[in-house]
Amino acid sequence: MRSSPPVRVTLEGASLRLDADRTLPLRSGAMHYWRLAPERWRDGLRALKAMGVPMVETYAPWGVHEPEPGQWDFGQRDPRKDLGRFLDVAAEEGLEAFVRPGPHINAELTYFGLPAHIVHDPAIQARSPSGRPVILVFPPRMFPVPSHASQAYHRATRHWFEQVGAVLAPRLKPRGGNVVLLQVDNEVGYFFRNGPFCQDYHEDALVRWIEHLERTHGSLEATRAAHEADYTTWADALPPKRFGEGIHGEVPGPGELTLQLDWAAFQEELLTWAIGTMAEGMKDAGLDGVPTIHNVSLGEQGLQANVPKLGEHVDLVGLDYYHPAREHRAIKRRTLYLDGTTGAAYAPELGIGAPPWFTPLAHEDSLYTALCGLAYGLRGYNHYMAVDRDRWYGAAIDSKGRARREADDWGRLNRALDATAFHTLRRVARVALMIPREYARYARQTHVLGPLSPSTMEAIGGTPVDGCRGDDLGFDRPIQLRWWQDLARLAQALTAAGVPYRYVDSDAPIERLDAHALLVAPSYTFADPARWERLATTRAEVITGPVAPSRDLTFRDHAFEPVGETLDLGDDVQVQAAIHSWVERFELRRPSPVAPPLETSLHEGPDGDRVLFVLNPTTEPRTAKVSLTRPTAAVDQLSGERFEGERELEMTMRAQTIRMLALEVSS
Repeated sequence: MRSSPPVRVTLEGASLRLDADRTLPLRSGAMHYWRLAPERWRDGLRALKAMGVPMVETYAPWGVHEPEPGQWDFGQRDPRKDLGRFLDVAAEEGLEAFVRPGPHINAELTYFGLPAHIVHDPAIQARSPSGRPVILVFPPRMFPVPSHASQAYHRATRHWFEQVGAVLAPRLKPRGGNVVLLQVDNEVGYFFRNGPFCQDYHEDALVRWIEHLERTHGSLEATRAAHEADYTTWADALPPKRFGEGIHGEVPGPGELTLQLDWAAFQEELLTWAIGTMAEGMKDAGLDGVPTIHNVSLGEQGLQANVPKLGEHVDLVGLDYYHPAREHRAIKRRTLYLDGTTGAAYAPELGIGAPPWFTPLAHEDSLYTALCGLAYGLRGYNHYMAVDRDRWYGAAIDSKGRARREADDWGRLNRALDATAFHTLRRVARVALMIPREYARYARQTHVLGPLSPSTMEAIGGTPVDGCRGDDLGFDRPIQLRWWQDLARLAQALTAAGVPYRYVDSDAPIERLDAHALLVAPSYTFADPARWERLATTRAEVITGPVAPSRDLTFRDHAFEPVGETLDLGDDVQVQAAIHSWVERFELRRPSPVAPPLETSLHEGPDGDRVLFVLNPTTEPRTAKVSLTRPTAAVDQLSGERFEGERELEMTMRAQTIRMLALEVSS
């Protein structure tokens, strides 16, 4: 008996549940229909399917389909724009579809895919502290970016969703089509103009700012006291335009620090609200019944995007991956954050190549990034780009649908993921390191490089605290730097000890905290009482430090109840001793140890150990000697090499390479 179609497609971990009998791993490949000749669509789709992905992904660009106000073209005039026909051809070729209708898509399009009449509408443009339009200088043409707060922008976006929804809604999987996944907007983050004081001072944003203050402090009187300001009306409660402005001079007091943290929190809240508003607009346009996602760009720890809060409006939040192999630590850290915070680490854009104005990336870089991400918990990805197009280099398939040599490696990897049912496996890590959101906000506000934002610094290979002020600002240490440095020191020590760990956002659902035996949460002179309360309620054992907090987010005295043990995270001797004790106390498994600087990462299935990654992030060839607890055979899923050993697996590792080994454990 055939199963009846589901009411909706659902997300189950890193799989899509299509019906009672079928799930689909979260893997796809990008192909932009409007950039290719329609007679080549089928060839490209077939090559993509041959590469081992079950879904095609495409943007639907608003500006392409509405080149002039009110003039819509979904193939009526230009056959390249026939989105419906493209999806139908994909269905004929046995491919499901993942569609990203924006409104913003970037995709290296002029105006990031938005219509000209949208970006040039003064009512829509984001505003700088001086009230001027915020200009993005970015190829191929600079333009004024929209305000995430603009009601005019959201009204126009709803109209776009109605138009594209007429094409997409009948093709959703629950209605007999092949669209199984939708994305809400793209890379939310103030269009890369995300310095702490770049924007948004749009009049609609200022209305929401006042509402934020009232929710945070309760009243004008309480806000006035918190900011140590002489506000007479709400209109006086303006956002800051720089750090150290006006209230207390260059050495800010409690009032100005509170104002700064309020602004940092508001910037996150505005982006979250915007994504929620767009998600509702898509549903109202009939785009419902399939899971929704959002992708966050590089530099997420220095960005105003709040991943857990975004996850309250979409089903899954992922990160984009464009990294050279030398950025091993960044790839690892970002994946451990996704895995710890979302529970289903997903890359909506796993770069195969890049735009021509991007940092040059070789095929080996892209493959290393994919394997490193998979090693540390990535469970699904979208090959971006799978099929070539203009303003791009390095795709696996050319614009005529012919597979390049790179497609062979990606095909082997995709088939290996299927053979091992990799999307169902888990990387066991019982230790979590908390990313405290109040310290990340504090760091953002102390950044001194203007438009060269914390997010930009992180994206180009630095850290989100590079460019922050180095003084202590009246505290016993420069907290804006130390929270990141202490976490990095602890992560390095855990790696050296072979102890698996993850990062978890302090705003993540409580079950993400509870999923660990041990939770290490940095704490300094001030802390968020709400975060502290969550630490008191989690089932995980909590370690705080280097000091217990004594002030709240208004920088006034606050009586924090003791939570767990306190550890000086800045003391290497204490950290090393603590890790040694944690291994014994929490029975932490150190799977398949190997001598540093090599690393291993083990993934388990219901029947035991299944996949082992061995990583050489160094620029020198190495010999890996992986310790075993029982006789084991392992097959490299890309090279086909087989290794066997009773107490040890020995293998050569070329510079900056990763082996994905399928394990055959002897009885």
